[in-house]
Amino acid sequence: MRFPRITPVRVVLLLLTAGAFAAVGIALAAPAPGPQHRGTLVQRIRAHSDGVHMHTHGSTDLIAQDIVYHPGDQSGWHYHPGLVLVQVDGPAGEFLTFHDKCHVFNIPTGQSFYETGHKPGLLESPSSNTTDITVHVMYVLPTGAPARINTDPPNCDHHGHNHQPHR
Repeated sequence: MRFPRITPVRVVLLLLTAGAFAAVGIALAAPAPGPQHRGTLVQRIRAHSDGVHMHTHGSTDLIAQDIVYHPGDQSGWHYHPGLVLVQVDGPAGEFLTFHDKCHVFNIPTGQSFYETGHKPGLLESPSSNTTDITVHVMYVLPTGAPARINTDPPNCDHHGHNHQPHR
């Protein structure tokens, strides 16, 4: 069997190809989700206490999960049925960026946010972060519903307005 001769041009092409694959791997970095702990509520929630008001209708599941974001990771565009409460945990001065449809918010460590409805969202850890950030997530969703549904990004202009066609 005869192998092709390795020339300097082939070495450069091989290195460029390997670098391109590595860059794609970095660009598509995803967070590391931990296991989901799911349970169905034994009763509906009908609570109004100390300024918090919450009602559930029908059978409802709770899912608790921790997800670790390394610098440069992003969740991909998705949405959640029901309600999702998210607490951002990490060293002071670090943050995650939340793309809520066509609006962008920086969420500093030690702070929380929520997601609800069927609008696209994306969570990312900027590559400028110097350490991992963990999000502690509590999903409140209809029994049996998936915790996450992948979707396409919204169509936004440079002013943050959504330009999806009306249906």
